[in-house]
Amino acid sequence: MLDLRTFRKVYFLLPLLQAAVSKEWSADTPSHVTAQRGLCARIPCHYRYPLRLDKKSRTGIWYNSEEPKIRYIVLHSTNHSIETLKFRDRTRLSGDLKDGDCSLVIDDITQEDEGPYFFRIDFDRVKRHNYLPATQLHVSDFTDKPTIFAAELVEGKSVNISCIFNTTCDGTSATLTWVSPTDVAPSVSSSVTRWHDTLTYTSVLTMTPALKHHGQGLTCRVRYPSVSSEQTITLTVQYAPQNLSITSPENVDNFWLNMKEGIPTSILCSVQSFPASNLTWRHLGVTLHTTSSSNELWLEFPHVTPQQAGVYQCVAENEHGTAERAITLSVEYKPEISPDSGCTRTPEVISCVCAARSNPPGELTWHLPLASLSGNQTHGRFQSWQVEDGQLVTGSLTLGVGEGEEDVTAFCTVRNQHGGVMFTVSLWMKGGVSAVWIAVLLTSSLILSTLLAGLFVYKCIQKRDRRTKERALEILDTTVSSSACLTTPKDADRQRTSHIPQEVTTAMSVGEGEECGPVYASLRELPGGGGPHRRGETVIYEELRFLSIGPA
Repeated sequence: MLDLRTFRKVYFLLPLLQAAVSKEWSADTPSHVTAQRGLCARIPCHYRYPLRLDKKSRTGIWYNSEEPKIRYIVLHSTNHSIETLKFRDRTRLSGDLKDGDCSLVIDDITQEDEGPYFFRIDFDRVKRHNYLPATQLHVSDFTDKPTIFAAELVEGKSVNISCIFNTTCDGTSATLTWVSPTDVAPSVSSSVTRWHDTLTYTSVLTMTPALKHHGQGLTCRVRYPSVSSEQTITLTVQYAPQNLSITSPENVDNFWLNMKEGIPTSILCSVQSFPASNLTWRHLGVTLHTTSSSNELWLEFPHVTPQQAGVYQCVAENEHGTAERAITLSVEYKPEISPDSGCTRTPEVISCVCAARSNPPGELTWHLPLASLSGNQTHGRFQSWQVEDGQLVTGSLTLGVGEGEEDVTAFCTVRNQHGGVMFTVSLWMKGGVSAVWIAVLLTSSLILSTLLAGLFVYKCIQKRDRRTKERALEILDTTVSSSACLTTPKDADRQRTSHIPQEVTTAMSVGEGEECGPVYASLRELPGGGGPHRRGETVIYEELRFLSIGPA
């Protein structure tokens, strides 16, 4: 029997002995592990045992319970036939029991696999130990996704796009597949690499992007026997400017020809490109407006004038190319009398020209006291003709010179849908110098020539000739006047309104209040002196030069 002293020593050493024994039988396992449904579950495990058992053969067993039960065997390292049916062919040890590695891997995890798991070691069926407490396994949804690494995509240039998926589960192989635009020819290469416990699946898609692929989706999908996941990206294809268009919100249908004088107009240049283009408006080689990194650029006309008509270019440019489009802008405006309008006189005829610019070209009509002429027509001694040259319409009125006095007022009107103008020509002609008066002057000259001699006679003759010419000009009683009015004048020459046709008088009353300006003629004697005789009188012909004063 042990004496009291010995008993006390044993009682004191017992806790130390128990601590030493418990340290020999220990394991490093987590209290909780979470696995994604469809993947694998890995429960890390490293166990320790007494060194005296190191040479003994051993069997490792994992149970799906809080205590050893035959019907809940998850893995048996030497006899797989006794494993529970639902775990058979799904479990394995990831390490070597001789190295103290007891880590468990369960493939293709389902929700039913949740629960406690613990490890047991058996040495020659003589010495065994249960490593408790158990590890709780939790199952979550499958959330791991592959990752797409897209390179820079440029239209027409071949490119490789990689998809990568990392996992620690190596029992069941994953498969990577692509879902690409239907017109992309499949060209895929795949590989699998390992780094420690991590497997990396890689798939490379080779494609040549086109403009039509811009904005389309590209998907990489990873698939296991019971689950799958995917990542989708939107393709961003860089390309040169394309589909450049020019539009006008104010006049979408016909704005190419129908800009109207005085009406504000906006013109939009837009283009498709990536990255965004630098846009520029140009006219006659001059840059009007430019912007950086924008696919739209407005050109504003706050107050349209005819001078703004012409060719305009919109140029779009980015790092991949350039696009350009030209547009011809035409401005519609009411008629304006041209400075070429006026009258001339020869011995045979008086000719008047009426020219006006407008868009569209106006309708030109000559209004006479008893008739209106347009185009190529003849009325008595009056003849008219007309030609169009682009926006300029020109009409001519000729009057053959006849016997006696003439007192004629003619009106030229030019109108289009935007307004009209009137050009007025008034001609008043009387007879020339009397033949009797000419004879008297000649007789006086002869008498003076006889009485005077030498230098005195010569000077007197010069003085007489000068005075004779002045007297002749005073006798000449021919006046010519003309005036031009915008749209309709206020009775340009009220003393002649009695000669204006009714239809012209009506037209003139439309635009009262608008300004008119007279056109004066300077008279110069034509070379060659006298002319033919009619009714005993000498007719002197004069050249008419018209000068515009005031608004035309």
